Amino acid sequence: MEMQSQVFDVEVEFDGRMHKAAYFVENDIIHAQIEGKLIVSPLGTVPAAKTVKALITGQLLQMKRRQKQRITWAQ
Repeated sequence: MEMQSQVFDVEVEFDGRMHKAAYFVENDIIHAQIEGKLIVSPLGTVPAAKTVKALITGQLLQMKRRQKQRITWAQ
């Protein structure tokens, strides 16, 4: 069972840099502040911290892909 309405921090290393996110769980919904965006996700069977780490990684991968695409299109 996850702690409700308490703010936690998690860190993920991506491309040699550390990235942080703050999150809390309320009514079985995860509210995470990732890279300046509020991302909401249902609380599943895995711990909230693990879900938030996956969300951070997904957000960073998407940002990296978009940056590569911008460079390709600019050429």
